[in-house]
Amino acid sequence: MATPVYAHGVGPPGELPMSVATLGLVAAAAVLISFAALVSGWREPRFPTANSGRVLVNLGSGVGRVGLILGRSLGLITVGLALTACFVVADDTLVNIAPRIVFVTLWVFIPIGSAFLGDLWRWLSPFELLACLGKRRCDEDSDNEWSLYPAAGLLAGFLWLELAYHRPAGRTPLALMLIIWTAWSGIGALLKGRVWLRSHDPLAVFCRLVAAMSPIHVSGGSLYIRQPLVGLGQLAPQVGLSALVLVVLGGTSFDGLSRTGWWADIIGNRQGWDATAFNTMGLLFSMSLITALFLGCVRGMQRKDGNENPDFEDGIALSLVPVAVGYAIAHYVGMGIFEGQQLLIQLSDPLDRGWNLFGTANEYVNYRLVGPTVIAVVQALGIVGGHFAGVVVGHDRALATLRRKDDLSSQVPLVLLLASLTAIALILLVEA
Repeated sequence: MATPVYAHGVGPPGELPMSVATLGLVAAAAVLISFAALVSGWREPRFPTANSGRVLVNLGSGVGRVGLILGRSLGLITVGLALTACFVVADDTLVNIAPRIVFVTLWVFIPIGSAFLGDLWRWLSPFELLACLGKRRCDEDSDNEWSLYPAAGLLAGFLWLELAYHRPAGRTPLALMLIIWTAWSGIGALLKGRVWLRSHDPLAVFCRLVAAMSPIHVSGGSLYIRQPLVGLGQLAPQVGLSALVLVVLGGTSFDGLSRTGWWADIIGNRQGWDATAFNTMGLLFSMSLITALFLGCVRGMQRKDGNENPDFEDGIALSLVPVAVGYAIAHYVGMGIFEGQQLLIQLSDPLDRGWNLFGTANEYVNYRLVGPTVIAVVQALGIVGGHFAGVVVGHDRALATLRRKDDLSSQVPLVLLLASLTAIALILLVEA
């Protein structure tokens, strides 16, 4: 029997093998120790001057072109299927595949996969095809000065739908969200090209940032493999970058908060728009808290360093990208495992016509595939690993941007921020 999509994942995360206090202290100590290890031998920025790595595939070759055609075709089918299902399939998550395409494929699999396999949405995006049909050159890939605030706003709207709205998997709100997104990204791609797309399509922007930490990347028409995290040190700060990262971090933090007993007591028996109002306030609170902590950290670093660079805030925000990935792994691993199975089952009959295209229509979700303790360990490792990577990126970025590189005390606010976020995230995870 199929199971409904939950905005926050499937079921409880399971029991962690350590107490809440012990887990929080271990995580904070790990981040602090990693920082101490870094500063002992890492005195100059390494990421900005790192080479592109080794070529894997020339995208202009026959293999590369076929791969791009297959990817864009798959992306077009994915988005088109989600839109079609919203209009022709019953408003029931037991049979409608659209919620799982949106919340599992587009929001979980593709962004998290991009952290390890490179920018998957750049490969899959049907809007890239529209960019090629427009007046701009298909291979356009130059830097730009466009703000990321519109993308951050659209992403905040999506997170509100997922985490605060009382019917996130409803057919009507999903259809409206998909129409707005496809119209915004599609028309922009036709008129402005790929550069506009990668600054305004919220999924493209987020995947581009996440993919910068991947060992696999595209440069000069070729696919390369390189050292992980290097790309985050080579990205130019862009206006609104910090806002976009903080929106994601704030959303995933509320995801953890909303699953605690404390929040359940606040919501009580509230339903409908009453529940939406309280969840909206909780989401705004989480985003505001994360933003306040980050801005306090940045301002502290700037005062200590005497640094008034207007790009400093957005540059330091790049150190939070691995943290956001770690949060995503922690909060969505259950959804990915169990709802991913249900997605594969539904793919045999995506429009509820009684088909069995791939022979999976009569299968069931295996809830014993992975135990709760394994999920919990993956969640903890995701958070701790994300924050460790954040320390590495933050330290290298600080060396590249701080005026007083030898004064390590200027980096203390960033380390304290990352250590605090680690402890808070793990406590919320255990209390879920």
